[in-house]
Amino acid sequence: MMTRILIVEDERIVAEDIQKSLEKLGYTVCGVASSGKKALKKVKETAPDIILMDIVLKGDMDGIETAQKVRSQFGTPVVYLTAHDDDKTIDRARITEPHGYLLKPFNERELHTTIEMTLHKHQQEKKMKESLQWLATTLISIEHGVITTDTGGVITFMNPVAEAVTGWSSEQAVQHALHQVFCTTSGPGEQDTGLTQVLQRGTVIRKANQVLTTNQGTIPVNEIITPLKDEKGNIIGAVVVFRDITEEIKAENLLKESASRYHSLFEDSPLSLWEEDWSQVKKYVDKLRASGVTDFRTYFREHPNRVAHCVDLITLMDVNKATLDLHGAESKEELLGNLAMVFTDRTREIFTEELIALAEGSQHFHSETVHKTLSGKTKYIALYISVPPGYEDTLEKVFVSILDITERKRAELELRELFEASKLINSTMDMDKVFRVISDSVQKLVKFDHFAVFLVSNDGGWLYPAYTEGIRDTGQLRLMYGQGVFGQCMEAKKSMLLDSERALKPSGMGPLSEILIPLIIRDECVGAFYLSKKVPDAYRQEDLTVLKPLSEVVSSAIWNSRLYEEIQTFNRELEARIEERSRRIGTILDTRQNLQAETNWEKGLMTIVESMGRLGFERCGVYLVDPLKKKLEFHFGAGFDLSKVDQSVSLKDADYFGVKCVLEKKTIHVEDSSAVEGKQVTSDSPSFVWVPIIVRGEAFAALAADNRKSTRVITEEDVKNLEILAGMCAVFIDRTRLLVEPAAESSVHTELRYNLDVAEGYLVKEKEPKKCLSIFIDLVTHGIPGFIISRTYPEKLKRKYKLLRTPILWLSKSEVKNAIDPTDLSKLVYIIEDFTKKSEESVILLDGVEYLITQTGFENVLKYLHELKDLVVMNNSRLIIPLHSETLSLKEYSLLERDFTVLESS
Repeated sequence: MMTRILIVEDERIVAEDIQKSLEKLGYTVCGVASSGKKALKKVKETAPDIILMDIVLKGDMDGIETAQKVRSQFGTPVVYLTAHDDDKTIDRARITEPHGYLLKPFNERELHTTIEMTLHKHQQEKKMKESLQWLATTLISIEHGVITTDTGGVITFMNPVAEAVTGWSSEQAVQHALHQVFCTTSGPGEQDTGLTQVLQRGTVIRKANQVLTTNQGTIPVNEIITPLKDEKGNIIGAVVVFRDITEEIKAENLLKESASRYHSLFEDSPLSLWEEDWSQVKKYVDKLRASGVTDFRTYFREHPNRVAHCVDLITLMDVNKATLDLHGAESKEELLGNLAMVFTDRTREIFTEELIALAEGSQHFHSETVHKTLSGKTKYIALYISVPPGYEDTLEKVFVSILDITERKRAELELRELFEASKLINSTMDMDKVFRVISDSVQKLVKFDHFAVFLVSNDGGWLYPAYTEGIRDTGQLRLMYGQGVFGQCMEAKKSMLLDSERALKPSGMGPLSEILIPLIIRDECVGAFYLSKKVPDAYRQEDLTVLKPLSEVVSSAIWNSRLYEEIQTFNRELEARIEERSRRIGTILDTRQNLQAETNWEKGLMTIVESMGRLGFERCGVYLVDPLKKKLEFHFGAGFDLSKVDQSVSLKDADYFGVKCVLEKKTIHVEDSSAVEGKQVTSDSPSFVWVPIIVRGEAFAALAADNRKSTRVITEEDVKNLEILAGMCAVFIDRTRLLVEPAAESSVHTELRYNLDVAEGYLVKEKEPKKCLSIFIDLVTHGIPGFIISRTYPEKLKRKYKLLRTPILWLSKSEVKNAIDPTDLSKLVYIIEDFTKKSEESVILLDGVEYLITQTGFENVLKYLHELKDLVVMNNSRLIIPLHSETLSLKEYSLLERDFTVLESS
């Protein structure tokens, strides 16, 4: 590519002459500018390779100022053109570092020479900058600390590693003497004169194990001080390169300590130790590498004779006593000259791998192989080869350590069977099967004549044999927990190997070698293995190690079995609870369904009591609130030791739990009666519950329940179930109650024919209620509200006697409107009580006493009539009862006649 040149000249003719000369010389003129401002624009647009700049230019900037901007903004090389050669101009121009300087007038040869030299110099500077940039990046990136100084020992540069080690930043350290920032000595009182020697003599100084003192303390370092020279070989400074050798010193100290103990450890070590010289093998491998061998794995596989050759090149320098014992040798000389004798085919394969590792630069190798003793016996060994520090290149020494793993290999084979057995153990919850598997595994591992698995009893006081083998009389194997050596083993939670002291010695066993292994679950000892042989000292410590994984597997199996049993028990309990809960829900649903189909209060309350029993309450009852007598009265119940019928307590006595329940209209639940104060209506119970039945905001009755015989505690769930029943009962009472409103018939203006006293009950002796109806009609037609309860169908009475407003109830078991079951006396009392309360005065006609007696019995009716008499007395009413006296016995009639005023029918 042709060189592109920009001409900056304010004399047009001079510029044209220069352009012609340049083109004649083969250069390309990319532009001509007459001022500094235009020159900068041209440089930006054309990017010339070189600029010919006249120093004297018209405008704000002369050539020197323009060159300065070009140098800072674009880096384009500049050659000055000027007719001025005075010192002042030259000094100004020198500051801008021009690449050339031509005095006008100049010829083409001078112009050509200056341009070529300028281009060459610019390329060299560019390469130099790139080189410096690369060097700076390298110095920053390397792991060693680097510091440069000038000839006076003053720091000019520090890389990041040097900053981190010394604690000085590069900006802080520059212009400080090296010894102020980086001062090393070889020991106390020593003077560091290395930098002076380097700067004065130009020698390279290497110093190892120096102590660098910093603000953070002292650091051991290795350092190299090298003179820094210019292209003429003059020393212009020095370079200090150092590295922290703290870890190396630690390793070296460890090696020294190791070396000091090496001889005794080497000779007395239970490991078989060899010291070999592999230097000839290393040379042979290097020779192969030089001949072009790169794939050593393939090479040694294809040339097994070369492997044998390498074996011959190994010099066995020394072996220890354990090596002699391992191979059955009497002296070291037997092995030192017969290395190949102990090699098997497998050993040669391993040796091939060693050669490959060596050829690939590895310093360590380990493997497991098979060796032969001098007598020909096979041994399993673990082979470890390592090159000691300092011998990596020469391989003058190679350490070989051999561990006899014959027993371990045998144990590994047996453990493999053990782990297979553990799979079976963990797949079953049958502990007899588990213990049989354990027994088989132990027999394979260490052998035994007697075997037993002891477990701790549920109460924790005894150890009993859950499984035995080889022991006939197991009766004597029941041990108190903590007794003897068994107790020591389980308390320490450590396996025990017994020789003289016997943990267990059933008769007839003779001399024993015994092992005890605790079974531990979550840091709790739950039992132990016992096994023994009839040969003394038959077991070793290694047997305990082999059996330890088995004990963990068995402990896990016992834990799984217990957990499984707990889960099964929990599931059974949960199923029972769910079943019980389902049964109770079924009971509650059945109760609701039965109440929905019922209108008789007595039967409804009986349904509630029966449901309470089905819900699990052993004793339950219904207590009705008598608002007139201000009493809480037992109505009926079920279970043991119930209250007596008609037994009651005053509503003023709030010490009773039942009274408190209805007065406060809230459930009273007592789990422990000894912890609370209060009285029961009936006999005491440790735990009980009272739940009120609230009908339209008033306490109608209360349900009471407990477990008098079993003393089972009443639970919250029991309470919730009872509250549900109370709520159902309240809904049932409210739904089925018949409320009648007082109303008098149209008044007549005649005088009363029958002026009956209020608050009085009357018996009218007649077969048919004619006089009673006459009296009743007379009263209700004179403004007194009346209410009829009769065996006669209500519509018939209404039509016959023109009763338009008087309420009438039909004593009948027919489930029709305005009918009331003759057995439902409580409901009838409730209706009459509500009616009489609403009237200032009233009259009640009860026709059908004879029918009531046939349905419920005389005593119940008598009690009922007494309640009605009390109602009319307290509520300013009149009660008229027609009665056919011949239907009663003389005694029964006398009881009625005594409490009522008798009116004759005529």
